[in-house]
Amino acid sequence: MRLRTSEVCPIHKSISCCGREVIPKVKQIRIGVQRIADHPRGYRELRSPAEIKKLLNRKIVEQNGICAICEEPFTDYGDVAPDHKEPKEMGGAWRDDHPDNIQAAHWWCNDEKASSRFG
Repeated sequence: MRLRTSEVCPIHKSISCCGREVIPKVKQIRIGVQRIADHPRGYRELRSPAEIKKLLNRKIVEQNGICAICEEPFTDYGDVAPDHKEPKEMGGAWRDDHPDNIQAAHWWCNDEKASSRFG
């Protein structure tokens, strides 16, 4: 019988014996901001979640803590979501996280904007 890769060998009390090699997990490195040259502007940007959070914090300050869609003030940081001005569903790039294309909005305003564009 063969042992599964995560199963402990009852003879050797190990998971790396009996012909099984421990395959190290590849750690995925996310680059902060990637520029891809396939956009009418010349390039589009893809940002990591950490970079999106930094950009969103900057946008909240630039917008004086006011939602870009409903123009109501933010009361809780958990309610804030990044909103793409030119979303991919409306002919935008696959995903463009360029600072000119991102604005801070309430998550429910962002959802409502998305559903109203389809209808």
